[in-house]
Amino acid sequence: MKNRLSATICFLAVMTVLLFQPGSAAAEYSFSSDADAVERAADSVFMLEVYDARNNQIAVGSGFVIFQPDLMATNYHVIEDGAYIVAVGDDMDQYIMEEVCVANKKLDLAILRFSPAKAIVPLPYDASDNLKRSQTVVTIGSPAGLKNTVSLGNISAFFEQDSKNWIQFTAPISSGSSGGVLLNDQGKVIGITTATYATAQNVNLAVRVSTLVDLYNQWDGHSVRRLSQVTGHSSGSFAASSVPMQSTGKVWITKSGKKYHNNPTCSKMKSPVEIDLLEAIENGYEPCGKCYK
Repeated sequence: MKNRLSATICFLAVMTVLLFQPGSAAAEYSFSSDADAVERAADSVFMLEVYDARNNQIAVGSGFVIFQPDLMATNYHVIEDGAYIVAVGDDMDQYIMEEVCVANKKLDLAILRFSPAKAIVPLPYDASDNLKRSQTVVTIGSPAGLKNTVSLGNISAFFEQDSKNWIQFTAPISSGSSGGVLLNDQGKVIGITTATYATAQNVNLAVRVSTLVDLYNQWDGHSVRRLSQVTGHSSGSFAASSVPMQSTGKVWITKSGKKYHNNPTCSKMKSPVEIDLLEAIENGYEPCGKCYK
């Protein structure tokens, strides 16, 4: 009995050492199972509402903060028809975005600059080639405009096509997820969710983050272009260059009117009421032709 008890204790001691030694399955961290970590990552992901020059919303996409607290990555096809973009965060903070640091239509990538009102943590990234099929992945984006939806899956395959290094994965995405983030199970960015096969089940594609890193390294670190210069969609009664960079930009309206104005002394307005620019846009006001020539 004594010998059997000693043997059992020895066996348990050996199993404890094996289970908790570095690199063992039990000791590995899993981002996908850490709900608090996923929530923190979502704080750096935004839904992008794309507007034309007449303040009509024409598209919804996704973007995420990376490299610096004031830089946001997305797909080029998300921004290409826009005059300006409203980025909506997890906590409903909103920012008007119209500055492009660098963009490449062929790679379908763009990096935008904005002015966050509070500190936003850039997502860490893994640009190495240390990816394998079946590895767990997490996506965060805004499919169908459902802000910062999280989905889980795994890597299915890798291939190169149309000058892009694709990661094929199974985590569900759909229209609106473009420009969202693909994270590995250590919580690091490995791709930008870009496309899905509508006629297949869970055949989804992301551009490798290494391509985004290469694009970022082409930027000189300070020069930017207006979104309207990049997309060529600046025509109409509303000029994107006249939009304040933050959602705190104020405009003035007449309660019985249909226009918003960039100053309270405009002769086209009576009894001015100050409101937030985004609120004016959301309530259907259009820019005053005199104020926004």
